[in-house]
Amino acid sequence: MGYWGSLILVNHPQPPSGTPAFAGGQRVVLLQKRAGDWRMWSLEGQGSLDDEDLAGLVETTGGPVLVGFVMDSNCIVLEGRTKDRATWRTCLDRTAMSAYMAESGQSVDEWFLGPEEAAENAVEWARAAGLTPLPEALAEVLSKRSDPFVEDLFQEFLDGLGIAR
Repeated sequence: MGYWGSLILVNHPQPPSGTPAFAGGQRVVLLQKRAGDWRMWSLEGQGSLDDEDLAGLVETTGGPVLVGFVMDSNCIVLEGRTKDRATWRTCLDRTAMSAYMAESGQSVDEWFLGPEEAAENAVEWARAAGLTPLPEALAEVLSKRSDPFVEDLFQEFLDGLGIAR
């Protein structure tokens, strides 16, 4: 059985305490430090964060936020938000996500941006964060299958955003 939970990426040296996502005694674990103050936190077992949670994280950290809800290490719902833009949503490993959604009669294309449009949104998100993204790398990652874990694709996605390890 794989990981279920949220991966929260913020440009902030400390846990953004006081936000709904980090409140209430939930189990929040620092998973990774990247260049500068970029931090990736794990919030295990929770459902995907809602738009209010993302807005609160942006307000608290003062910068763009990226959240990935991981489903059994097979696929990830990605949501990005900046101060000036509403939340955009896509997924990593569209094939695996399609299998989850087929159970409810829904399709990936109904809920998520396609790889090209998602890559454009990711580039805008990265530039708003002061990063130098790699658009081709982002589009490629958004079209890939996970092998074996989708968390590896998430790391590639962060690399494509221009967040150095």
